[in-house]
Amino acid sequence: MTPPGGKDLSYKIFGLEHMGGEVIASVFAKQITDIVSTLRKVDKSENGGVRFDYTIAGLQMGSAQIEFREKLVSEKICKVSPVSKMLSVGAMVAGARAFVPTSDAEDEILRIYKKLSGKSEKDFNYAMMRGASVDPIRVDKFLNRQVSKVIDAAKAAADAMPPKFFVGNAIGAFDGVIEAVDLKGDAPEARLVLSAGGKGIDCVLFDMPLENMQAALGNRVSATGRAIYEGHTGLPSRIEIRQISVIQNLPTKGLSGSLLPFEVSDWGEGFG
Repeated sequence: MTPPGGKDLSYKIFGLEHMGGEVIASVFAKQITDIVSTLRKVDKSENGGVRFDYTIAGLQMGSAQIEFREKLVSEKICKVSPVSKMLSVGAMVAGARAFVPTSDAEDEILRIYKKLSGKSEKDFNYAMMRGASVDPIRVDKFLNRQVSKVIDAAKAAADAMPPKFFVGNAIGAFDGVIEAVDLKGDAPEARLVLSAGGKGIDCVLFDMPLENMQAALGNRVSATGRAIYEGHTGLPSRIEIRQISVIQNLPTKGLSGSLLPFEVSDWGEGFG
């Protein structure tokens, strides 16, 4: 951990020429807020929760520059310094070195660099991010192009991968609660919330009598039809319901015998 008075991250924005090199206060404040927000997301993603906070180690007079110190605020185990992670990813991308994001944290870091650099030459000229053990990172249009290349390449690689889950159609029955129905048109829509897991699935109703849907609304049902899977998850993206029936609760009296303590009757005598 950096000692008091030290700094872990420095960020300085250089203003546009027609503004006399000055930086709009709201631009500076928004970028600093976005950087800290990203560091917190990286912290939670990599360390499983909040392990660090950030104090102001310095503000340069007459300049849009701020210095942060990363402060450990938890006794729980932490694996990664969010500042170090952000700096190392930024330095690799800015240096046009091969980089493939492999975690949600790295995706977040790429997003913040793309967001910050996308405003250069419009809200400010450029910015400089500095930290220990890495080259300075110039936040400008060049960085924006480099980040876009990395993001586009990662997306193309993900699209080329075979889906993890089934893709196609299958006939099946689904247990859940009908929570919403829109009966307009020839193919009304409904929302089925599955009993297992509580996930909601959009449904289309075919050849369904109105009274059947009115009886099903708000009740637990068994819905049978064609399920369409797109491979994003193990659940269907849509169900074309052809048949639906309300699942009636078993009356309490039907369970009375099974709820009573077991007693040995006369037929059990003599067995030992």
